[in-house]
Amino acid sequence: MLLLAVFASGCRQQHREASAGGGGAPDKQVVLYCAVDREIAQDAIDEFQKETGIRVLAKFDTEAAKAVGLVEAIRQEKAHPACDVFWGGGAFFCQMLADEGCLTTLPGDLIAASGAAPHDTAGHWLGFGAAYRVFIVNTNTLPPASWPHSYRDLTDPRYKGHVGIANPLFGGMAAHVSALFAKLGERDGRQWLQGLKDNGCAICAGMADLKNRVASGELWFGIVATDDAYVAIEGGKPVTVVYPDQGPGQTGCLNGYQPVALVAAGPHPKAAETLVRFLATTRIERILADGPGQNVGMLPESVARDVRPGWIPRGVKTMQVDWSQAVRAYPVATRAIKEILFNQ
Repeated sequence: MLLLAVFASGCRQQHREASAGGGGAPDKQVVLYCAVDREIAQDAIDEFQKETGIRVLAKFDTEAAKAVGLVEAIRQEKAHPACDVFWGGGAFFCQMLADEGCLTTLPGDLIAASGAAPHDTAGHWLGFGAAYRVFIVNTNTLPPASWPHSYRDLTDPRYKGHVGIANPLFGGMAAHVSALFAKLGERDGRQWLQGLKDNGCAICAGMADLKNRVASGELWFGIVATDDAYVAIEGGKPVTVVYPDQGPGQTGCLNGYQPVALVAAGPHPKAAETLVRFLATTRIERILADGPGQNVGMLPESVARDVRPGWIPRGVKTMQVDWSQAVRAYPVATRAIKEILFNQ
């Protein structure tokens, strides 16, 4: 809590300095809280600054916290917002902020032009840049016939002591477990968590940590984002990717796309809208696909142009999630995680 307070205080101080003229006039800067990894987002930020002349004051979160720190800062600053635009973190955290009145609606024409790209019904956030949650599998330890194919395989006794997930109290895995609780219900969700516990599932610091432990052979497989898996593949590690739950009647894999949202009463609304319109484009989805994020295009023009990394197949089946329900399931899921996985 102390760290979050310091973080929020720093953001407010940054806003006060900007408003007083430090770093440029208010309409020539915008404050971005970015849950997209810096190495993925920086090219897009640089392009925006070069093209518009608007300075981006960006705050990033840590690998371990993965959006939670930024979300908490926006909550704490609700009465006096320091942030203009929130980018990344997945639909889960955007929906949480929207439900708490921390976000304002995006321009209607932007939502109307987004086609089948995901967004909430009120238009508080718009998703693009798909990033699938996949199994990374060590091919030295598991032959193809033994590869996992469902999230339920994490509880299979065949793999006991050799599987892992990122810490489910934070970031993408917190959203993943909440989504499963929303779909399965509390009873079945708790049974799945108990299955993880009984199977000796390792709780890793984050998806990058999990990727490294699978790549080294310490673990046989685990759930990571496609960008993490790509790092290991490009690094020549003995790993492969399995897209889970693709069969008939299965849920599909979670899509951790990168939504963008406007913070309510942000200090630089015109520059904020300019940034949002810049980000939610095929141009940026192409940058994300070609860069370390390895994202798949979701906007209409991107879909028509098949914007995606060549190694990611077309037609990946994804989990259909009501994110409002997932947010409501979050307290129940978090309590179960603490009780079952952390004995708290």
